[in-house]
Amino acid sequence: MGYALSLFIIAVKMDFKIIFRTGKRAYMIGILSLVIPMLITLGFLQLFYQDRKGQDLFINASTVPLTHFPVVACLLSDLNLLNSELGRLALSSSLIANIVAICLTMFLKVYIGNGQQKLLQILGPIGLVLAGVLAFRPLMRWMIKNTPKGRPVKGSYVLIVFLLTLFGALVTDYSQQFVLLGFFVMGVTVPDGPPLGSALVDKFDSLISGMLLPFFITSSVMNADMSDIDKGRNDWKSHIVLALLAFLSKVVVCLLWALFDEMAVTDALALGFIMSAKGIVDIGSITLFREAGELEDPSFSILMLWIILVASAVPVIVKHLYHPLRKYAGYQRRDVMHCKHNADLRILACICRPDNVAAVTNLLRICCATKESPISTFALHLVKLVGRSQPVFISHELHKDKPSSSSSSSSYSYSYSEDVVWAFDRFERNSNKDAISARVYTAISPSNSMHEDICTLALDKLCSLIILPFHRKLRLDGSVDSEDHELRALNKSVLERAPCSVGVLIDRAHIGESSSSSSSTSCCNSSSMYTMPTMTSISVAAAAGQCSSTTTALVAVIFIGGRDDIEALALAKRMARGGSRIKVDVVKLTFVGDGKGHLNSVDSSFLTDIQSNNVYNQQFTLMEKAVKDGAESAIFLKSVMGLYDLIIVGRRYHVDCKQVEGLKEWSEIEELGVFGDLLASTDLKCRTSVLVVQHQQHWRLKGN
Repeated sequence: MGYALSLFIIAVKMDFKIIFRTGKRAYMIGILSLVIPMLITLGFLQLFYQDRKGQDLFINASTVPLTHFPVVACLLSDLNLLNSELGRLALSSSLIANIVAICLTMFLKVYIGNGQQKLLQILGPIGLVLAGVLAFRPLMRWMIKNTPKGRPVKGSYVLIVFLLTLFGALVTDYSQQFVLLGFFVMGVTVPDGPPLGSALVDKFDSLISGMLLPFFITSSVMNADMSDIDKGRNDWKSHIVLALLAFLSKVVVCLLWALFDEMAVTDALALGFIMSAKGIVDIGSITLFREAGELEDPSFSILMLWIILVASAVPVIVKHLYHPLRKYAGYQRRDVMHCKHNADLRILACICRPDNVAAVTNLLRICCATKESPISTFALHLVKLVGRSQPVFISHELHKDKPSSSSSSSSYSYSYSEDVVWAFDRFERNSNKDAISARVYTAISPSNSMHEDICTLALDKLCSLIILPFHRKLRLDGSVDSEDHELRALNKSVLERAPCSVGVLIDRAHIGESSSSSSSTSCCNSSSMYTMPTMTSISVAAAAGQCSSTTTALVAVIFIGGRDDIEALALAKRMARGGSRIKVDVVKLTFVGDGKGHLNSVDSSFLTDIQSNNVYNQQFTLMEKAVKDGAESAIFLKSVMGLYDLIIVGRRYHVDCKQVEGLKEWSEIEELGVFGDLLASTDLKCRTSVLVVQHQQHWRLKGN
């Protein structure tokens, strides 16, 4: 029962629509990697083992070449490769191979049955599939339609689906097909993802994965007695030869086709090993054959040993062969520093919560895009994968005409980002049409591999800057409203491997709503642009409102020197092009007794450029502050926090100097750098937002 329910949950997570979106490569790899190894093993069995050909060897030759989608999905999830290019190809190929294998198994069952059984074995599964498509799935869509958005489905709906699943199992059992087929078909019938698919996964996954499935695997493996192999000494070599032949032929087929399709050799090999992976489904298959009396104990023990060896070796081999970071190891300059003033600045903004929309759109406004200096924004809404096996990437540029009121599961997926799409669409329409463009994407993926979606999109769109939200949501009094540890891990992953510059935005108040209203500075006060957002669609709508052209934003850049500080300065230079709307102060922190602050030639040239800009741009000012240690730097930063709307600092990760001496030991959030951690402190009760900037990292893979 545990294995049957696990197949049901696995089928619930599967999205068969991927078959219609996949390309020729996945179809060919999926079909060829199944058919050719099976033909080779069956042909080899027919040619060389005619005198010993029996049921056990036939089961070996026909089951070992199979590729199971659940096994591949589990392997890729364990290796954090679900969102990689190779992972997506392997998922599509294994799904196609799995469907072909199910069809072959059904027809084989019909072929070996007697004449009276054949009609029932054909009509039973076909009738169940038709009932699922024409009756059960429309019923489940009605359940989804009658579930309020954002609310869980009723418990009665979950009970009805479970009862329908048992009915499907009875139908396949009565038609003398595998009873597991009924669980699988009914699982596929359930629309994947929220709210119904995720509700079923939440209800049953812990029980199945935590208790029933481990018991099933343990009891199955315990039935494998290695001493039984001696009892079948005439056949154990034959089993090993057939299993090894199936494994190698599958790897070679994937390798040859992938090379024909111009894939890298190591990637093609990794794909072959992934398609040859073994796991829970293979254990279940041979266990069912043994319990049915079709597989003897010695053969069962040999095949169980083979499955364990392959399941242990394949992850290690794939991890050694495939490096998803390889594509990021480029040396193109993708940063703000080298982006020409009249060139398009491409920014990827990540949205995790509704309040991130307001923070990002206001940051984009003070970047002061013009027709001569435009900004292209790519907003990526990040949604955690729940109730699905396959990650989903949606381009809303292709879904603009899709009605949100549709009750289909695809439109429900689209509704993940309806508010975000609407907000950025209005932001684009209310901005200068020739200055700012905005495109929205949604990535539905596991939290531990979301960085792949972010970095891949930044790479494909040639972005110069990635904006990440801070993992803490701060109240106006500085206290922590909520903290997302998964988002913190995501930010760390992006900072480590991003193909361009990265900025972590710590939003305390809306940029442009001047925090200096209570101070004595002689800047013009700005009216509140927006109210603080809440977790509702109304607040997201407010975030897309219009901004007065007379709004003044006060920006400060804390400069010590280095690539990260120069990148922060380059972004501030772009903001200062806004004329009277934006005022930028560059604060150069120097060490007492060293007026130059040990600046290199690059730092000096950028500061010289700032001074020349100050001649014709009164909104850009340069000042110096001498400090003797990190303590004085901290005191100074705290004193200016309330005077600005936005403070930009370089990350300066693991870079030591006199100006930060003694502060590193007190850092709580090390990935922000010393100054970033200090300015993100909950002890600061102000409305000044902070942007921590890291310049594009250049690195090599080991051995390259």
